[in-house]
Amino acid sequence: MSQANAFIRFKSILVRYGLALLLAISAAGLAWLIKPVLGGTTAPLFYAAVILSAWWGGLGPGLLATALDGYFCGLYMLNPVGTPGFGVDDALQLGMFLLVALLISSLTSLRKRAEAALQQSYDQLELRIDQRTHELRRSNDLLRESEERFRLLVEGVADYAMVMLDSQGQIVSWNHGAERIFGFTHEQAIGRDISAFYTANEIAKAKPAADLLDAASLGRHEDEGWHVRRDGGLFWANVITTALRDEKGNPRGFAQVTRDVTELRRLEKELLEISEREQLRIGHDLHDGIGQELTGIALLAQNLRQRLAQNSPPESADAARIASLINRTLEETRRLAHGFAPIELGPAGLHTALSDLAAKVQLSLAGKCVVTCRGEAHVQDDAVAVHLFRIAQEAVNNAVRHASPTEIRIELEVMSGTLTLGVHDNGSGMAPSGGKGKGMGISVMRYRARMIGAALEIRSGDFGTSVICSCPLPQTNESNDTRIEETASAAR
Repeated sequence: MSQANAFIRFKSILVRYGLALLLAISAAGLAWLIKPVLGGTTAPLFYAAVILSAWWGGLGPGLLATALDGYFCGLYMLNPVGTPGFGVDDALQLGMFLLVALLISSLTSLRKRAEAALQQSYDQLELRIDQRTHELRRSNDLLRESEERFRLLVEGVADYAMVMLDSQGQIVSWNHGAERIFGFTHEQAIGRDISAFYTANEIAKAKPAADLLDAASLGRHEDEGWHVRRDGGLFWANVITTALRDEKGNPRGFAQVTRDVTELRRLEKELLEISEREQLRIGHDLHDGIGQELTGIALLAQNLRQRLAQNSPPESADAARIASLINRTLEETRRLAHGFAPIELGPAGLHTALSDLAAKVQLSLAGKCVVTCRGEAHVQDDAVAVHLFRIAQEAVNNAVRHASPTEIRIELEVMSGTLTLGVHDNGSGMAPSGGKGKGMGISVMRYRARMIGAALEIRSGDFGTSVICSCPLPQTNESNDTRIEETASAAR
């Protein structure tokens, strides 16, 4: 392989130098033929031979042509060197010819190499462009395929409404799940403000803008509440709003995923009500069943003690201890029964139960626990009353266990059709993460509030904690449950 390369290289050198020799001889021959006609103006022929030799052969062949053309130029254009006619002018002309020929040969060779290098760079650039174009075309194909898969995924999801919003809350993307849940087609939804799907009450409170602001500041916002369909029907929705930003962190809009959880909420509500009814049944069984049996046993033990007291005093003392233990067990049974069924049925049951709770807490609290009521705090729905009591009970227990307060205030207030339950303490306050609902007790309170369509707010500082639950009374009676039942039936 090396011998073949050496032969090819030798052949190339031979061709280049042979071409220079041929061009120099040809220029000399033409100069000899036309000199009688043109006189001494044949120098351009020799320059042309030098230029062509340097152009095709490079610097070496160009120098060979320069040397040969200098000889022929001195032979045909000047008096021969060494003769009496060769003078200073002839020497200057010959030197000038050689200098110009050398310069032409060098410049031509440099230009040839520059053009060759430029052509090589151009070829490499074209190759890189072709490779980059191929990579970009492949990347575009992959991106297009990925976008198509994402589009099919988003549009194919029917159980979730996936909506893209701009930075102002206007809808810019709408999938088939959103069409199914909200009832608007893609053309009807594009350009609408997201507030179109909130209730009039929440729009009046500026909740749509507040949700987007919260998502923009925290990156993500999750909420549950009533949303409106195209036909005006309501459904209970779980909404997750995520803020979208570009690579520089500038806001680009929001992605909102909405799920219709009306049926799930109805089932949860039924399950919780079943649990409450079962607790009530257990309480009644404890009170009416075991409690009555223990009462009878306690009476028998008391009678036995009285009979034994006349004949056998030691056995009488044992009978007295048995009667005492039975009475203590009876009291514990009554306490458990009351815990399972804390609320007396009827409009004033919630107030009564809260008063009993405050009285019991005050016995174990180094301070006071009071209940105040402003307005007619009548709750017709027993299930709502139970949920509100459990929320108050959990808030009071949290304060007693963790905050060491000297005062707890339980407040009931009715204003503008809304029942507000507030539990305030002057204890040490909550840990920074407590107000975000990470604790089990707080999660249960939020869950119970959600079951009755209420809003739960927790405020905590260095000097106490406030748990405030606001429940709209019109929805707690019939509207709330009726809407759930109607929406669930329509979904089925």
